[in-house]
Amino acid sequence: MPKSLRPWRTASAAPQPDPARIARLERELGIGDGEPFTDGRRCLMVGWGDALDSDNVVADEYGRISLTSMTGSHALGVITPGPGGYRIQVDMGFHAIGPNLAAHSGLYFGRDNADTYQFGAPGTSCGYHLVVRQSGRVRLYRHVLGSAAGLALGAGDVHTAAPKAGDPMTFEIDVTPDTVEVRRLGDPSWTTGPIPDDMHRGGHFGLSNGSVDNPAGRPFWDYLVVSEL
Repeated sequence: MPKSLRPWRTASAAPQPDPARIARLERELGIGDGEPFTDGRRCLMVGWGDALDSDNVVADEYGRISLTSMTGSHALGVITPGPGGYRIQVDMGFHAIGPNLAAHSGLYFGRDNADTYQFGAPGTSCGYHLVVRQSGRVRLYRHVLGSAAGLALGAGDVHTAAPKAGDPMTFEIDVTPDTVEVRRLGDPSWTTGPIPDDMHRGGHFGLSNGSVDNPAGRPFWDYLVVSEL
């Protein structure tokens, strides 16, 4: 089995192997007995790499990862795309929902250096972040150097179905040379559409707990796959 597909580990307890999970990743990567990407995209990254070597990251019994600090962020490395850009596909959900349905979590990407994005802190590096609220509203933001507030992109919030506690949502983030776009899979209307914005194309990306203030409701992530466009 490829190293990147072996069950991830924690310092305290390793999640049990999940054959369905491994089969899905193999199918997406086009290895083992799986089928390759139907549109010929080349995979750049899969799984969490060395993320679980950090004290800031824990995995549950399903292999889904969460950040231990409530205001936490965690860098996942650097994406080196081809000339067409890249796509980040990831599952994300919340362990519990409410009472603050405006609370959000997500991913940051396109950062110019390895400084991690921290919600509510003045930016030391520029890039973007995906906001997923517990109400189901979704939006992309651009970071502003030295500002704690991001600049909202697109025509408005994307209203998607409200998430359920413990259930994952699947997101795709497309970064081309000229546009950024996020989609929540499940309904064709759940997309920002391609937003013209070429301000930042750094490769650093990672996870963010965002504004979630309920320890029981912190987010989890799963099935990370990054591929070329």
